[in-house]
Amino acid sequence: MPDSTDKPKAVFCTNTQLPLGVHDFEADGDGPAKAHAPDPLHRVIYMDDRVVPGSFYVEAVWVKGSVPKVHPVHRHDHDEILGFVGSDMENPDDLGAEIDIVIDGKKTTITKTCFIHVPAGVEHGGLCFRKIDRPVFQIAMLRQDIFESVPPT
Repeated sequence: MPDSTDKPKAVFCTNTQLPLGVHDFEADGDGPAKAHAPDPLHRVIYMDDRVVPGSFYVEAVWVKGSVPKVHPVHRHDHDEILGFVGSDMENPDDLGAEIDIVIDGKKTTITKTCFIHVPAGVEHGGLCFRKIDRPVFQIAMLRQDIFESVPPT
């Protein structure tokens, strides 16, 4: 009979820090004006194999205002799920925002709560939180052990 101590164990993660090199575009060009401006991105949680060995990439943030940096167009070797969730509990379909995203060269404006499945190798990005009336919960999950993209973001 197998020893129960050999069973994989659940790991609770409360990490909010990005590993070095992940989303470096968020910090590019920081200057004195940026240092005093409120940050519209409030990272809730981040996990990948560097944080919890054996896990895949997943992160979540609250977006509370227009984001001055556009997420660069990139691709991954694995499928990715992107989620955008509105915060109106009475009308959860209403995103309360206008978010532009470019997938495979086509720009789409998101105005409703949704998940987006981006297949491996498909270029995507150009993510622009153009108008935020209410906080938006954003989730990203990637079927690979660490966040990597081509080009690096």
